[in-house]
Amino acid sequence: MTGFSYTIKQLALFCNAQFKGVNSEETILQLVIDSRKAKHHKNHLFVALQGPHHDGHQFIHELYQKGFRNFLISRAEFKTTDFPEGNFLIVNDTLTAFQNISQNHRLAFQIPTIGITGSNGKTIVKEWLNSCLQNRYKICKNPKSYNSQVGVCISVLGFKEGDEIGLFEAGISQKGEMGNLQKIIQPSLGVFTNIGQAHSENFTSLEEKVREKMKLFSETETLIYCKDHRVIHDVISSGNIPNLIAWSRKDASAFLFVKDIKQDGNQSILKVIHKNTENVFFIPFKDEASIENCLHLICTLLILNLDELEIQNGLMKLQSLAMRLELKEAKGNSLLINDAYSSDLDSLIIALDFLQQQSGNAKKIAILSDLDETGIPNTELFSKLSKLLQSYGIEQVIGVGTNFLEFSSLFSGCYCYKDTEEFIANLPSINLEKSAILLKGARRFQFEKIAKVLEHKNHETVLEVNLNALSENYHYFKSLLKKETKVMVIVKAFSYGNGTYEIAHHLEYHNADYLAVAYVDEGIALRKKGIRTRIMVLNPDSSQFTQLIEHCLEPEIYSFKQLKLLQGELEKRNLKNYPVHLKLDTGMWRLGFEKSEIKDVCSWWVKQKELSLASAFSHLASSENPKDRSFTKAQISLFSSMCEEIASYIKTPFLKHILNSSGILNYPEAQFDMVRLGIGLYGIGSEKLQNCSALKSVISQIKEVPKGESIGYNRAYYADKNIRIGIIPIGYADGLNRGLSNGKGHVFIQDEKAAIIGNVCMDMCMIDLRNIDAKEGDEVTIWNTQNHIHDMANTLNTIPYEILTNVSQRVKRVFLQE
Repeated sequence: MTGFSYTIKQLALFCNAQFKGVNSEETILQLVIDSRKAKHHKNHLFVALQGPHHDGHQFIHELYQKGFRNFLISRAEFKTTDFPEGNFLIVNDTLTAFQNISQNHRLAFQIPTIGITGSNGKTIVKEWLNSCLQNRYKICKNPKSYNSQVGVCISVLGFKEGDEIGLFEAGISQKGEMGNLQKIIQPSLGVFTNIGQAHSENFTSLEEKVREKMKLFSETETLIYCKDHRVIHDVISSGNIPNLIAWSRKDASAFLFVKDIKQDGNQSILKVIHKNTENVFFIPFKDEASIENCLHLICTLLILNLDELEIQNGLMKLQSLAMRLELKEAKGNSLLINDAYSSDLDSLIIALDFLQQQSGNAKKIAILSDLDETGIPNTELFSKLSKLLQSYGIEQVIGVGTNFLEFSSLFSGCYCYKDTEEFIANLPSINLEKSAILLKGARRFQFEKIAKVLEHKNHETVLEVNLNALSENYHYFKSLLKKETKVMVIVKAFSYGNGTYEIAHHLEYHNADYLAVAYVDEGIALRKKGIRTRIMVLNPDSSQFTQLIEHCLEPEIYSFKQLKLLQGELEKRNLKNYPVHLKLDTGMWRLGFEKSEIKDVCSWWVKQKELSLASAFSHLASSENPKDRSFTKAQISLFSSMCEEIASYIKTPFLKHILNSSGILNYPEAQFDMVRLGIGLYGIGSEKLQNCSALKSVISQIKEVPKGESIGYNRAYYADKNIRIGIIPIGYADGLNRGLSNGKGHVFIQDEKAAIIGNVCMDMCMIDLRNIDAKEGDEVTIWNTQNHIHDMANTLNTIPYEILTNVSQRVKRVFLQE
């Protein structure tokens, strides 16, 4: 089967449901649990889940009015006769039915699956495994941290034809839950990360919690864990899993014995012994939690038969996951670490490790709420907390909550407040300047309000870049390619305006094969930021060949002059086989060697030893235009023949690539060995792509303008009646084109269009608020969808590329990852 595709009659059998409706043969392609995301689609089925604070049944009438027709419900008294065109599956419990459907879908895929559980590190180990394995396998995994009773169902329903391995994390908060998840995931290989106090309130002991988590591995053949966690080891040892794979810092007989760990700059050096052989692994982390996660990772990769070199290459590409901890500039020349994910001692230790890494010589301040989900009596809990904060050298503690008030005497010089509002009211009297601040609180305390007050605002206009959407686009394009086809991602022009280093870092994490920049300086900047992926320079200046070589950058070569200059520079340095990329002109009439020059180039090439041909490539002129299909096919044919001629002279293998983003979509048969992914990565070019960026500002001031008054420079606009206008701090110096002046362009406030009036100024513009109930400080959206960007491009008679790349670097980039 290609993916999730079942008739309603089949789903009824899966979950033992009663059917009422008009068509039980209707095919269902997707289950929906969030009514806000439900589309008018005859092949979707809405699952009406119920919980303490929600009931999906209350949205059925609204969805039916919108055209939705298929529903899974559990209220026997529900009047299905009110919905004459509806199809209803009726069960005792919709969550159980949802899980049964997921379990049956899982049974359709007989492929190895790795199950991961533990108190901390589940998501990180899963994502790091994905990073190390995604070039070897097609993987199905949990999105984000979808590890709950519902989240695992959603994840497993993602299995589709071609998937070769599953990576699923599982989390629980009470007894009786893990057995359900085992039936859905059915892992053949397990990873037990660690055990701690998170979500302990429903367990009488750590041992009881370990035994509940171990139910995930009741049918598992192989289990990876750290035997130094005594409670985990005792429970696992008393079980009957055939193949136990343990690592240890204490037991030399373990599958992987950690002989030594040393810190070197920003990395750690792990000396380990496996099968009587000592190996050394370098990892780009120093904190204990990341070291532990990496050791789980190494064991898993060894079991999956990766060799030491493959493992090391994977480890060095790992990056910290920014799903929970956010590092931002704060007011008063301070740093703010924002962690509102959970409030147990174990996750606090991870956050304190991060604070330790980032603080330098700054004063360390911890702003904490009462701790939830620990299962430890308060007297014991706050005593432990006090000692923990002292051990990390926390110089100032600020506590929020009634429990902190009660135990404030345990913390030297501690400020305590009963709730978040009281703390914010007292903030002006507290000196937080030149500090490293950890902000960590349980969700109920709404610490995001504190973060909003503390964060430093450089510019009220920001470009939000959604890294999750960028990842989805990257993997969408990957899904269109053959498994062996490599991907070069274009990050020139500040990554199409989105922020070069951050995007490059993210792509390196996702194992992009190559990056490409326009100029040598761009490549050097990436190297200085620690980017190790191979980088091609599309327009290298021959005067910078020295710097290019020193930073291991690979040039595009498009002329004999360049060839000879680079060869001479390499010859002076006695360097051989330096990788370069030959640009071929197949009809663009821009840079590149023409067909008539190939013989001379190759005859010269075979006589020298300084250069090695990494790739030959060309550029399609009009791959997005169906009217030019015959021209594009002629380009591809010419490129293929030119490469054949080159290969007749140069016998060493080289990569061939001609497709850009639209080429991948429209000419997949011309993949050759590699493709170049550019604007498509950022969500432009297909409705199947996700928009990655949102340009936002705020209303700085609102004015009432009398009828007949002129507005802005050159008095370009006159009020036709008494109107209300807003001034927003974005102008043509930020990338808002002056061609959008005087009603040609618009922005969005509360999803309502507000026309730009008067001329766009350098640093601001004015908007018409006559029909919008807005106030100063309200958010203004310039764009946040593909359609917005295309509409703006059409208005300006240009292309989306120009819109994106014109956002100036003074506009702060904010990178979001859930």
